[in-house]
Amino acid sequence: MQLRCCANIRLLRVGAYSPSHIKLRQHRAASTVASKDASLQQSPQSISQHQRQSRIQRQEATAWPSLDLPRLHSQTPGVRVRQHLNPFTPTLQVPIPPLSWDSIYKHAGRPLAIDIGCGPGRFPLALATKLPAYNILGIDIRGKLLDRATAWAKLVGCADTVHFCVANATVSLYSMLSSYPGPIELINIQFPDPHWKMRNRKKRIVQPQLVEGVAKLLAAGGRVFLQSDVQEVAVSMRDDFEYHGKSAFSIAPEHSQQDAVFYTDQMTVVPLSRDSLERQAWNPTWQESGWLLHNPLGVPTEREVHTIDNSSPVYRVLLTATR
Repeated sequence: MQLRCCANIRLLRVGAYSPSHIKLRQHRAASTVASKDASLQQSPQSISQHQRQSRIQRQEATAWPSLDLPRLHSQTPGVRVRQHLNPFTPTLQVPIPPLSWDSIYKHAGRPLAIDIGCGPGRFPLALATKLPAYNILGIDIRGKLLDRATAWAKLVGCADTVHFCVANATVSLYSMLSSYPGPIELINIQFPDPHWKMRNRKKRIVQPQLVEGVAKLLAAGGRVFLQSDVQEVAVSMRDDFEYHGKSAFSIAPEHSQQDAVFYTDQMTVVPLSRDSLERQAWNPTWQESGWLLHNPLGVPTEREVHTIDNSSPVYRVLLTATR
């Protein structure tokens, strides 16, 4: 009896299926094949992302045609770095001593242009072709990016005029550049890390110490170019230079040209608790000069290319050293 029951169970398992059961299995099999075929196809979102990435690559090639980016990428390994590094790391809080400029640049007495927070380094390399009579210095706290940028400079053939240095500019700008033998004529601070939280605003690049260092270093008539895609960050940088510069800077004449600027609603940056009562009661005046519509240098940064691709505004200010 036990053997007969087992046999019956086996017959039920492997016996013939009913027509309705067969149709159900066929439908399931067809659905499985269809789902696999669909998974092999790109979703509209992934196609859009691919198209956008291709468009950005074309725009980058147009923005920096002298760099031949595909060749640079093919001849240098990729780099993976953290997007945000803590500038209060102990090693970044020690001022860097003056650099040996004669061993860095072939002609150390040339005018110097500086890019603070240069990131991957495309902007300094492209700026070198725009300003062939200048030496270019890129500063950032992410060493791996600068190692690759240095390799790019050799491939491009501008290693004698472009140098990259790992440093916290807020701490080391004046100490490392006070001995430069030529005039410092241009300092750029572009799209710095916004450090959104109030408690992290002390990590921003533009601090009183940096503004005072720039005022001491910049030659008379030299320029400071500030830009960001975050209005609050741009306002903060502009106000810090106006307040802490102690009349060392003025708005550049480019702001007075016809149709050169645009205006936004006036924004007041919330003062930090450590700001003096005088600063908290101070009213800025440079906001009346507006934001430059276009990059006066004619060379974009990586972030600028992507921001413009998104049709987002960029807030730009150009200053001139008055002393």
